[in-house]
This record gives sequence, structure tokens and C-alpha cells, in this order.
Amino acid sequence: MENPWGLNYKTIDTSSRIKANSAIPAGFVVSKSEKFNRKRVNNDQQQSEQNDIQKLKVKRAYEKAFNSVKGIFMNVIMMFMSGNSINQFTIIIVGMLLSNPIKALKQTNEVFKEFEEENGDNSFLLKPKLTYIALSIAQLLVGLYKCASLGILPTTTSDWLTFEEPKTFLESVHGGTTL
Repeated sequence: MENPWGLNYKTIDTSSRIKANSAIPAGFVVSKSEKFNRKRVNNDQQQSEQNDIQKLKVKRAYEKAFNSVKGIFMNVIMMFMSGNSINQFTIIIVGMLLSNPIKALKQTNEVFKEFEEENGDNSFLLKPKLTYIALSIAQLLVGLYKCASLGILPTTTSDWLTFEEPKTFLESVHGGTTL
């Protein structure tokens, strides 16, 4: 069932619009040059209407692409609130930070499917799609940063090589009282 409040851009019919200047009064004789000019004006109007619809589609596609930006700020706040210790809440947040952008990248074509045209010329959707992909990658990088700050990303040589010793710290600070 379709959303009754949604607008399907594929079903917009520009030929059924009533044009006030297209009616010719009864008994009026139109010369060949006027007919040619009228056809050219009508063609220009149809072309401008198609361009307007395409601009509307591009605008709505950019709005869809920027919807993921709203999620980045929420995720950054959740990262800050969860802290740098490894616990159940932090692992759930990290899982969300990594899985949501991957799902978004997989669904890129499905998100923009409503803006595609029947004639196959969808080159106007390239920039919104690239924006959507870039923002999804930015959100994935935020998740990878959180993994690196927790220390669960293998970033040192001792994480990869068994014969390499882990880094030892020369000094350490402990709070509290000494016995």
C-alpha cells in the first residue's frame, strides 16, 4: 500500500495541465508562422516543465542524501556519553555505528529508486548518490574512530605478529592510597 501523503514522481503527467494561453478564440484564423511560433513556445514550455520537475527531483534526492547527516551527530553524542571503557552498552553502540552505514551503502540504489526516470537517463542522480555514499562513509569512519579509541582495532605490530612483544609502558600512574 502506498503512502497517501507521498508523491510518486514517476506518475507526474505534464501533458494534462491546462494552459491559459493555449486556447484559440472561435473564428480566429492562425497563420502558418503563428502556428510555428505557437508550437515552438509550447515545446519550450514543455521542456521548461520537464526541467522544473527534474530540478525538484534533484532537490528531493539531496534531501534524502542529507538525512543521514542527522544520524552522525546523534552517534557522536552517544559515543561521547558511552565513554572509553569496554562494556555492554559501548559494544552495542559500536555495533550500531558500524552496521548502520554498511546497510545504508548497500541500499543506495533503493533509496534513490523513486527519483529515477523511465527513459533511463538518471545522470542527474549521480551527485546526490555520491553525497549519500560520502556521508555514509563518514558515519562509518566515526564508528572506526570509536573502535580505535576503545583499543579494539588492531593498529600495532604486536596485534598482527605473534613474535612481536606488546608495547610496555615505562611509567604508570595509579590513584588511591599506598599500603
